[in-house]
Amino acid sequence: MKNDEWKIRLIAAIKSSGKTNRAISLAAGFGPGYLHSILTEGKDPTVERLLAICDEVPVSGIHILYGVDVNPDDIEILRALKDRPESRAGILSLIKTTVR
Repeated sequence: MKNDEWKIRLIAAIKSSGKTNRAISLAAGFGPGYLHSILTEGKDPTVERLLAICDEVPVSGIHILYGVDVNPDDIEILRALKDRPESRAGILSLIKTTVR
């Protein structure tokens, strides 16, 4: 991951959780220093590993990666778009007209 903003968000979430890096690493099924290595040594986690860390914090992986929060309604909309790609153009057009 080229942009390190996700690390800043993850560090803030960990601090808010009151958990230690070691405890989160172990709870996610990794070695005790894994979280430390991605936050301070510049190692990039796989998405799967980052999401496992997010689950243990707990914090949304979408928030960590993209800096936006999603609620259950947002997820339902995204799933509907995925399940009905033929509706995507119409929904996108509707969104664009209501935002203007």
